[in-house]
Amino acid sequence: MQVRPSQPIAAINPSVSDEQLVARARSGDRWARAALFRNHAPRLLRTLMRLLRNRADAEDALQDTFVRAFEHLDVLREPAALPGWLTQIAVHQAHRQFRRGTVRRLFGQRAQEALPLGELVDEGLSPEAHADLTFASRAVGKLPAKVRVAWLLRHLDSRTLEEVADACDCSLATAKRRVAAAEERLRSLRTDGDTDA
Repeated sequence: MQVRPSQPIAAINPSVSDEQLVARARSGDRWARAALFRNHAPRLLRTLMRLLRNRADAEDALQDTFVRAFEHLDVLREPAALPGWLTQIAVHQAHRQFRRGTVRRLFGQRAQEALPLGELVDEGLSPEAHADLTFASRAVGKLPAKVRVAWLLRHLDSRTLEEVADACDCSLATAKRRVAAAEERLRSLRTDGDTDA
């Protein structure tokens, strides 16, 4: 089969592994980079939407994630670890967006309304779970950013604690503390019936 240079890798062979794509992308192959983006962008966008709760901010963070990843692809020692590495970069970009939001508020710019968490999870959610997310949606914004991110990754993105620690670039013990702190805060808000605290 003769391959035209402009033909995307995925169209040539959809079973090309991340390891092969990373090797090709490191050598400057544009189609390998496009294939990596196509393979990982939907998952990362869902994660960023859940963290940032704003589509425009999530899309900006997604673009910044891939720009940074492609600039630093040579530091990725284990290409098989690409999904976790990309998630770690995406979480870092989410924190940058949080800081930008803080600066905007300092200068009197109005923050965009956050999407309710119930709209950011997979369909098929039970009514009870939806009610819990409606409550959490109001309360989670009150949590410190690092605590909020750990909780969202654990409970909305269904990450293991090890994956949360890796994505947040912290120890497993720190990830556990952050998730527990968020859960305790949400419990106390539910008990008090106060999400405006």
